Amino acid sequence: MFSIFNKAQIVEPLIAKNLHLSFAWALDNFDRSFFNNTTVLVLPTREFFPDRADNELDMARALCSRILKYAGIADWPFKLVLPHEFSPQMPPVLNLETRQRQDNEIQEQHATTIIGSSNQQGAEEATALSPVLEISYISAMMKKPMDLVGSMSKNIAQHYLFQAQITPPAGPESFDASAEILAIFMGFGIMIANSAYTFRGSCARCYDPRANRTAALSEDEAVYCLALFCHYKKIDSKEVTPSLKNYLRASFKKARKQIARNSLP
Repeated sequence: MFSIFNKAQIVEPLIAKNLHLSFAWALDNFDRSFFNNTTVLVLPTREFFPDRADNELDMARALCSRILKYAGIADWPFKLVLPHEFSPQMPPVLNLETRQRQDNEIQEQHATTIIGSSNQQGAEEATALSPVLEISYISAMMKKPMDLVGSMSKNIAQHYLFQAQITPPAGPESFDASAEILAIFMGFGIMIANSAYTFRGSCARCYDPRANRTAALSEDEAVYCLALFCHYKKIDSKEVTPSLKNYLRASFKKARKQIARNSLP
């Protein structure tokens, strides 16, 4: 029956159920203990990203290193490749521990050096000695750090999910969306939500589509997953909303209410 007093919700009940299942799946398969005790909500601030650089590659390398550290997999053999040298291909399946991540102290002892293509000979030698997981970036995103971090965190989550060799709850076809949920699970929900949709604007001269992240989750789905993250981490909404786009703040609050009504533990 139609009613003007229906309680607000930002995603349909079936979608909400699937997102809950995906988040529970992440908890079961990607180190619940690390999530509970170490994972933080990464904010788009100097506190979380204090690095400065004189060139694009060094900045990308610094961002990648930070993201890997927050994700708990800084000891994995990632190789950062310049955009014009990057050729997407199926990564190797390595014997990596995916069900247990490393805390910051252990990561600092075993952190993998991010190999940059500015040292091409060294990169080739390192690649020949042992397989690596390649990651790149889009130069235009340097103008939009939120999209850049969102894109990098998703790409790293894709590698994490692929190395686990497990099928997401919604099936293999949901790999891309599941990787975004995993990126949110690892703490990058604000960047994923803020970059899920980009207004084109009215100035064609200023608009550069290459600077925008390609999203798998809808904006509302990303916000809902961010709210799930905050629910499980017991993070107050006041710590989140200042970093969200203005028009997403009300949606985030609705998502928290919708989750509360579902009586999650």
